[in-house]
Amino acid sequence: MTTADQLALLGGVPTIEQPLPHEVWPPPADEAELAELAEQRNTDISIKGNSGPIGRLEADFLAFLNDGARFAVTFNSGTSALLAAYFALGVREGVDVVGPALTYHAALSPVFALRGDVVLADIDPDTRGLDPKALQEALTENTKVITVVHQWGHPCDMDAILRIAERHGLRVLEDCSHAHGSHYKGRPVGTFGDVAVFSLQANKAVYAGEGGILVTSDTQVHDRATLLGHYRDRSRDTVIDEELRAHWVTGFGLKLRMSPFNAIVARHALAAFPARKEARHRCLRHFGEQLADVAYLEPVHVADHVDMGAWYGYKPLYRPEALGGVPRSVLIEALRAEGMEVGAPSGPRLSTLPLYARPENPLFPGTPKKGSAPGTGSRAEHVEHAKHAEHVERHALSLPTFTNWPEDMKLIDQYAEAFRKIGRHREALVRYAAERSR
Repeated sequence: MTTADQLALLGGVPTIEQPLPHEVWPPPADEAELAELAEQRNTDISIKGNSGPIGRLEADFLAFLNDGARFAVTFNSGTSALLAAYFALGVREGVDVVGPALTYHAALSPVFALRGDVVLADIDPDTRGLDPKALQEALTENTKVITVVHQWGHPCDMDAILRIAERHGLRVLEDCSHAHGSHYKGRPVGTFGDVAVFSLQANKAVYAGEGGILVTSDTQVHDRATLLGHYRDRSRDTVIDEELRAHWVTGFGLKLRMSPFNAIVARHALAAFPARKEARHRCLRHFGEQLADVAYLEPVHVADHVDMGAWYGYKPLYRPEALGGVPRSVLIEALRAEGMEVGAPSGPRLSTLPLYARPENPLFPGTPKKGSAPGTGSRAEHVEHAKHAEHVERHALSLPTFTNWPEDMKLIDQYAEAFRKIGRHREALVRYAAERSR
């Protein structure tokens, strides 16, 4: 056997030639973006109200959602926007929020800042988002809000979730931070719930560096969210409810507004998104086709009635039984030796994180949490039964979200060949794993 035929882990030649990193994001700014940033520097570095690039971004984003929401409010981060959304929906002490057991922690962590409780429900193995059946079982007498996260870009089963919300009189928050441009049955995500939030952090498909945007058609939600993070001009000019507008000088005491520079970056990213989305879709369709014959991978499922939009991450599942039981860590080691940029997804189940698992709210010492920690009562039992969340956590692989078409085709083909090479040398990898375990 030549070294070209051997696993690189065992002395062979790596399959992938291109040096790391393979996913470089965000893309470099073009001259128009840089020129607008420079001009803004000499015009106004602190926007009052929502004039200039702030207002233009909000208008552009509503158009991006096909005007499926009435209001858009920018914030300095997606987490701040989520805090404002939870506050606007009335989360406070004694209120439970049900959300998915496996997602990024910030989708639910602002609940704790409002003294609310989080109840975790299992995910759907296909959508990777909140499972409607598990959601129904997780509801408590104190549940007021359902948080839907369109995980990794795939929309949740919104029909079923909205039926549950309507039946129980619950509010729905959509976290669309992974799902810019995703559609469910032809309708943009972010236009189904009472309020939606999009993160514009640097890794997102539409990025500001740091930033977030809240959208809603509910006047009270808009007014309360605005007053939580904005004061003076913005609150005076845009808050509709007269009693709430009385707070315009101070807002509700916080300043969470977006910088005009971030708004400029976000507007250019939003304008470039349709072309980047199409290129990303072509790359990942090709990648999926190339991986179809790799027996130890479960391809990413995309339902016929959804459009993945941003494709925030390409996360197939590993089937260890098809590779002789080799641990995922050893598979990742072998793939990295072949030159691949690969790992396990960075977000563990929320029930394993101290913020969620420990019985006391760390923001308010002495305040017990009732909904999220294992072993603290019947409402927490759903955490222990999150078998689909645990399965995805233990078996998912995280691969680059290729965006450059057709330039990335050669690299994608080499990735696919590296996966096939591992399969061809299954027995050698099994022996290596056994030696490692000893």
